[in-house]
Amino acid sequence: MGDRRDAAIIGWRIWNVSDDHAEPRLLPVGSGGRDAWQPRSATEARCTASRILAGTLHPHPAPDLSCTCGIHATRSLGDFDRPRPAWPPPSVVGTVALWGTVVEHERGWRARYAYPDRLTLVCSMCAWFEPGPGIPTAVHVFAGTSFALCEAHRGGIELPDGRRTRRTDTDPVVVRSRLLDVYAVDLLPFDAVRSLFRFERTPDPPGYIPTIRGVPDEPS
Repeated sequence: MGDRRDAAIIGWRIWNVSDDHAEPRLLPVGSGGRDAWQPRSATEARCTASRILAGTLHPHPAPDLSCTCGIHATRSLGDFDRPRPAWPPPSVVGTVALWGTVVEHERGWRARYAYPDRLTLVCSMCAWFEPGPGIPTAVHVFAGTSFALCEAHRGGIELPDGRRTRRTDTDPVVVRSRLLDVYAVDLLPFDAVRSLFRFERTPDPPGYIPTIRGVPDEPS
């Protein structure tokens, strides 16, 4: 077991956001639209290791020292792994409060309980694939997930199988405002995340690995 923390630790975290723009929900990265973080209620970690692995490690509450389970957060924005060619690329960046049992690591923590602290929307392409302005000007959707995109990438995202995200009429400022209202949290100043948009372009993976790319906006 890790240390018991009654006072919250503040770390950095990224999320996807649902396509319900009236009451958007935070989705864990890689969840495929499942297990949304519930508003105004602590998210509690659980171990989701396979039965074979769990049988080896023994069933346990999360986080556990012998496992990788728990709610993860990093110490800084620079500690995030560039997720190319991960799908779907996240649009929400923010700080998160962690408490309960906490396991500390060199680049961050794994915790039993968590809740968002401050949030903002960023361009999914600028943050994780190539440098750009990062400020969202359009919102696209695909398979239950929303994607905030900047002026340079507002044409959308092409998936590895050739399908594309679909542009909506929703203003990203509206999505951001409703997200903050739903979770009753403060806005993270955009200056706090500008470093995400200064990384060099993520190199293309080998040809046999599917890639994700931005597509140009269609002419009017």
